Amino acid sequence: MKSMESPETHGLPEVGALVRDATGRIGRLMAYTRARAWLRPPTGGREWDVEPETITEVPGWDGAATGKEAATKNR
Repeated sequence: MKSMESPETHGLPEVGALVRDATGRIGRLMAYTRARAWLRPPTGGREWDVEPETITEVPGWDGAATGKEAATKNR
């Protein structure tokens, strides 16, 4: 994925990365717009926005695999 870094996003996770917001919620970083970062649940769903400085990358976390494991446990 090509980086679209700007002075406002320097040092922040790249679009497409899995990140954790200040509340602990994990989402895929969809975009930066103005002073907000837009996240979407890894398994799909409604986006939410947060202040970009409050997100941190979650390396090595595979949301798709976690969703499958949770579905298997609930059977």
